[in-house]
Amino acid sequence: MVMKAPSKRPFFQILGVSDEAILEGLYRYRYLTSKAVCRLFFKPGCLVYAQTKLKRLADLGYARRCFLPRATQHGSAPSVYCLSRKGLKHIAARGIDVPSRYQPVHQPSSSYLFLSHTLMVNDVLITAELLDRTSDAVTLQIMHHEFDLKRTPFYVQDDSGERLVVIPDGYFDLRISGHYQACFALEADRATEEQKKFRRKVGGLIGLTKGAYQERFGTSSLTVAVVTTDEHRLAQLRQWTEAELEKLGRDRGDLFRFAVLSEDLLLPEVMFFAPRWYRPFDSSAVTLLERPA
Repeated sequence: MVMKAPSKRPFFQILGVSDEAILEGLYRYRYLTSKAVCRLFFKPGCLVYAQTKLKRLADLGYARRCFLPRATQHGSAPSVYCLSRKGLKHIAARGIDVPSRYQPVHQPSSSYLFLSHTLMVNDVLITAELLDRTSDAVTLQIMHHEFDLKRTPFYVQDDSGERLVVIPDGYFDLRISGHYQACFALEADRATEEQKKFRRKVGGLIGLTKGAYQERFGTSSLTVAVVTTDEHRLAQLRQWTEAELEKLGRDRGDLFRFAVLSEDLLLPEVMFFAPRWYRPFDSSAVTLLERPA
């Protein structure tokens, strides 16, 4: 009897090192554009290569491609990728601890505001990850995406005694030169919140520092980094924050930093070491971190 040789998986279905890295990136960040994948895993100028890689993963069923809904009727819709169920199973089979409640996050009805906010959060968290790679003196110790933080929200009381739910858009812990710790809670503002809601958020973030944050993360180091869309909105957010701090205590203002998330701010050197951030009650621009010696 002639036995047939076992069938081999076609070469085009074999995943390489960069493919596996992209799938892990999709797991960490939930949604990624080809531009974000290029920033994370390839050299500048390799955008077409990143696009090809993502399309192949989608064609093989490991990723799903959707389109960022257009804010207006004009212009093209950028492609956005997330893990498919097949991709999620592949990640789990490789030994990555996938929470039981984790589900592929693509929803056909996902709104422009939801996706654009998530991509804005990712821009900042990716920059923190790139800082870890490019600086010998800085280590990214911990990073939590907003989707992770939503599973375990903070419950705090503001100064009036009202119970608030606080969920930062992201969180990361940097260690500088092996001993100095700098922790950041991220707030990504797309200019959609009105004053009352934003001021409640300011009160909640201040309430977070009264014990709930320290208990969970074991540190008192915290800066709230607020990124927004343009200079007008930046001035507005600072004004609202200052108004709330006049009620709660001006001395709590050093908790906050504000910046416009421009294209050049996505460079780690600029985001962390250039004077591009503003504190409440202070017109002078400051850095997010002191440059390591």
